[in-house]
Amino acid sequence: METHFINEPFKASLDADKEYWYCTCGLSKTFPFCDGSHEGTDKAPIKFSVDVETDKWLCRCGRSGRKPYCDGSHQQGG
Repeated sequence: METHFINEPFKASLDADKEYWYCTCGLSKTFPFCDGSHEGTDKAPIKFSVDVETDKWLCRCGRSGRKPYCDGSHQQGG
């Protein structure tokens, strides 16, 4: 299966008090947001929200220790 992981973060404009689902399988066509493509895998999305409207950098490499947020792990290569 082809995944959508890439070595750069995604700048997301997030609305306050809205639930978002972060894709952990990399299969979502709306990556980094979940579209349910993980069904049948051992992966599950991460639910998150923000308290105020804001822009956040979301992980797209799959290696962040702070998912759904980018922690710069993509700069380590690989």
